[in-house]
Amino acid sequence: MKSLKKREIIKNIAIVFLVIMLILTFFSNTIMNRTLPEVSTQNVTSGTVTTQVRGEGVVEAEDPYNLVVDETRKVKSVPVHVGDHVDEGDVIYYLSGELSEELTTAKNELENLKGEYELTILDSGLTQAEVASVEAGVRNATGTILSTLEGKDNEINSLKTQLEEKEKKHSEVEHQISLIDPSATPNVDYSAEEKAVENARATLENAQSVLDSYNEAKAQAVQIAQTKSDALANYNAAKDAFEGTGNQKGAKTLFDEAEIDYETKKADYANKYNDYQSKVTVYNNAKAAYILDPSKAQDMIDAENDMNAAKDAMDQALAAKDNSEKNYNTCKTNKEDAESALNAAKTALDEANALTVNVPTDAQIASAQADVKAKEDALKKANDALTNKRNSANSSSSQSNQNLTNLKNQEYDLSVAINDLKSKIEKLEADRADYLSTEKTKMGLETKYQEILKKEKQIKDLEAKALGGEVTSPVSGEIVSIAYAGGEKIEAGSTAAVIQIDGKGYKLSFPVSAKQAKAVKVGDEVSVENSWYYGDLNANLVAIQPDKTNSRDGKILVFSLSGDSVFPGQNLTLSVGEKSSNYDLIVPNAALHEDNGGNFILIVDSKSTPFGSRYIAKKVDVTILAQDDKVTAIDADLFGWEYVITNSSKIIENKDQVKLADK
Repeated sequence: MKSLKKREIIKNIAIVFLVIMLILTFFSNTIMNRTLPEVSTQNVTSGTVTTQVRGEGVVEAEDPYNLVVDETRKVKSVPVHVGDHVDEGDVIYYLSGELSEELTTAKNELENLKGEYELTILDSGLTQAEVASVEAGVRNATGTILSTLEGKDNEINSLKTQLEEKEKKHSEVEHQISLIDPSATPNVDYSAEEKAVENARATLENAQSVLDSYNEAKAQAVQIAQTKSDALANYNAAKDAFEGTGNQKGAKTLFDEAEIDYETKKADYANKYNDYQSKVTVYNNAKAAYILDPSKAQDMIDAENDMNAAKDAMDQALAAKDNSEKNYNTCKTNKEDAESALNAAKTALDEANALTVNVPTDAQIASAQADVKAKEDALKKANDALTNKRNSANSSSSQSNQNLTNLKNQEYDLSVAINDLKSKIEKLEADRADYLSTEKTKMGLETKYQEILKKEKQIKDLEAKALGGEVTSPVSGEIVSIAYAGGEKIEAGSTAAVIQIDGKGYKLSFPVSAKQAKAVKVGDEVSVENSWYYGDLNANLVAIQPDKTNSRDGKILVFSLSGDSVFPGQNLTLSVGEKSSNYDLIVPNAALHEDNGGNFILIVDSKSTPFGSRYIAKKVDVTILAQDDKVTAIDADLFGWEYVITNSSKIIENKDQVKLADK
């Protein structure tokens, strides 16, 4: 029975598994399609491609006249409007009657320049004649100044060369003096003797060091013994001072006695105080009774005497307590100091007992002393040898002393010459600096004077071309724009109005790519979008210019416009270079892609399977033959009936599986 049940369970499991596999098999296409990118497609077709370049621009006046006003003036009124025709001399602006801001500013600046010029003269230190020559334009030219400075520099450099020679000679004489100075060591080689002295001194120092260490150790031993003895004596004295000895009480005993005495005096004072307070109460009661019964006067007197006696006893007890307290505090301090001294003496005694040193024997000390004596004898012999050699050398140097006086005379003469040259150089350098400073001052003064002359000329020019009360048109034509209205201020150098001169046309331009520019040429037919609206408007492509804002891949198409309906500021859309041709393969522009290998498209390749069709994206390289704003003619390995992918819900690549938008 158990075996039959087990086989039944296995059979059921197998049936369920097969059912699930069949369901997954039949619905696999639907499940997979949910995850695939969805694409839109169009057929590759044949047909006509019309190439043209389209663009939008703003109509501008060709060579317009910009009416520039050179003064800052306030506008009173404007008698013309945009679109009006004016003749030469017609009034464009009426102006307020005050002077221009430029003329007022220039006059103020002239006064400031004159003030600065006068202050510069006062600070310059120049004479009236020198100032007059500057104003007359008579001053040394820059070349003359440089030539003069060069002459002064040459003279200074010549003296510096002489100074260097004298200083060099002076150094040589000093060196010669140092060689023959009697106090100087003769030029003899003492190195061997000096080395022997140095070695003898070193060995003596070593021997002396050993002897010193022995003596120091012996002295330390004596000192340690003395230290231990002193420490023990100090400790015993501190102990006696703290604990006492024989009939002598120590600080501790004195403190104990003082403490007992103080507590006794304090208690006695407390009793006397309480007795006094009691006597005060008795007196007060007796006094109160006396007031009620004068016959009790004697009781009050007796009570007062008792009270005063109690007060005297209390005061004496207080004084005794205070003295005892004072003695207690003193004894307490003495006890603490003695205890501290005893502790310090105990510590010092312990440290002294811990001291130790290696004491040399008498034999070691005697040996060290003998060694030092031997080394001293050796050093004396070395010094004697060195001294003898020096004495021998010094005796031969006396013959050179006769030249010392002559050399010192030369040294003195050279020092005098050197100081004289330095003085001359300093004077010439100061003279050069003064000359250069004066010429710079003259040049600065001349610059300021020329600024005054230029400002005076500017004022004359402004006064000569002052506008007066109006701005007139210098040409005949149509008003294209008016920059200012009544009450506004015209800024100097600004364009106050733009006039389209009679006989001049209009122009329009827009940027294109270099590829688009190659598709057109000057003279091509131009059409205007919504041309029915503009009536007699005519347009011609007159120039293809570089695009300065896109020099690598940009051009500017320039069109000439004419017609009564044309005016500046219009926005127009133009088309140029329309050409139509038939091609076998045409795809939407949206189907085109580009990578490092060039242009390509993705087509849909279909594969049949037992569960339906599978769609695969396939890359096809193409060559662009022609293009308009919607479609592109291509050359590619195609039959002409393929479906090309124009859009995708996800990024797709070659051989990716996709699903069609209508599937």
